[in-house]
Amino acid sequence: MIRKKTDLLVIGAGLSGIMAAAAAARAGKKVMLVAGGEGVLGLTSGCIDLWGYRIDRKDEFCPGPREEIARLVKVSPGHPYAVAQDALEESIDFFLAICGEKGCSYRDNGGGNWILPTSLGTVRPTYLAPDGMAVNLTGFGRIVVVGFTELKDFFPGMLVANLTRNTDLTPGCELVSCMVSAGGKEMGPNTLAHRLEQPGVIQRVAAGIKKFVYPDTLILLPPVMGEDLHRDIMNTLSGELGCLAREVTGMPPALPGQRLHKALLGYIKDRGVEIVAGCTVKSAMVSNQHCRWVTASGAGSTMQILAGAFVLATGSFLGGGLQALPGKLRESIFDLPVETYGPEWSSADFLSTGGQPFSRFGIKVNNLLQPVDKKGYPLLENLLVAGSILAGCNYPVEKCGGGVALSTGYKAGRLAGGMTCE
Repeated sequence: MIRKKTDLLVIGAGLSGIMAAAAAARAGKKVMLVAGGEGVLGLTSGCIDLWGYRIDRKDEFCPGPREEIARLVKVSPGHPYAVAQDALEESIDFFLAICGEKGCSYRDNGGGNWILPTSLGTVRPTYLAPDGMAVNLTGFGRIVVVGFTELKDFFPGMLVANLTRNTDLTPGCELVSCMVSAGGKEMGPNTLAHRLEQPGVIQRVAAGIKKFVYPDTLILLPPVMGEDLHRDIMNTLSGELGCLAREVTGMPPALPGQRLHKALLGYIKDRGVEIVAGCTVKSAMVSNQHCRWVTASGAGSTMQILAGAFVLATGSFLGGGLQALPGKLRESIFDLPVETYGPEWSSADFLSTGGQPFSRFGIKVNNLLQPVDKKGYPLLENLLVAGSILAGCNYPVEKCGGGVALSTGYKAGRLAGGMTCE
């Protein structure tokens, strides 16, 4: 058996786990991150949602997420924001600094939500958007939606038709679609992204779009505009056309999420975080309200990892942090109690605006993010819990997954960075 020792072990490679590792590494701790997979960040749009809709009017976009969160914690003290609101602003600043350093810059919309177009022609609220996606749709006389003949799962005409119905544009704004070629056969998003990074290809694409460009034009494109050279490609395209070009948010898996995941992993690697992928934590040794070590396995070997502190960021059901067994729910490593908020796990109305009950299931914690029992007493003093495994949050409905992951992950890493290792 392989034995390793570290100051902090982070379990999970999603946004909350990476933020925890980054914050603790910045504090000078020796950090190890273990994950069975790559996390779900690479499957996301790449946007960071804080809060999407009004608390009292769930059919309306929320104009001011911070103000809405402040109201939320007064009426929902069991929500994860109630224990991490104090770290929210710091976590956003930290995230923006990381992304800027790694060439994957993000923008807010002056404190409000962006209302961004999607590949289906709907619109969605989000707080932080990648530079190449951040745009307000008003203020343009013409919007050109561009598709690629090589990309079969993006339909510019449908986007134009639906966007006209789903959002308010500048009066008289003209929406048109066009198809261009990157000079190849049918490709998936990643392959097309790499094709666009080849010399001369983006100039060819720009030449195909240019005849559609009038004054005050916005170009909307599928989220395939490069991977490692995304910023250069978008700048080149905007320069060639003399107008603003932006990607729309896409269906998972999406390149913007992959770009973000790569940038964040690059940051923690630069800070000396040891990353062990493809390694699943199976069990934990606990005594006197402390976790002493965990046992993990992968690639035909088994590891015993000793640490002074642990961050559990394994996600909910999708990430494998929670398991649904016949008549029982369990947390998969420490066997922590799972809060269910009642006997019903699901609703017959699958698309209910109130969401599914199981979305709120998770681990209850105190203000130090330690898991607690029904009376509120800490179960493990050196275990901190972060991200979507936390109880009390209906992520699909509230559109707050990114903000909860940022704030709880950052706070867990900050707290772990101040712990005295045994």
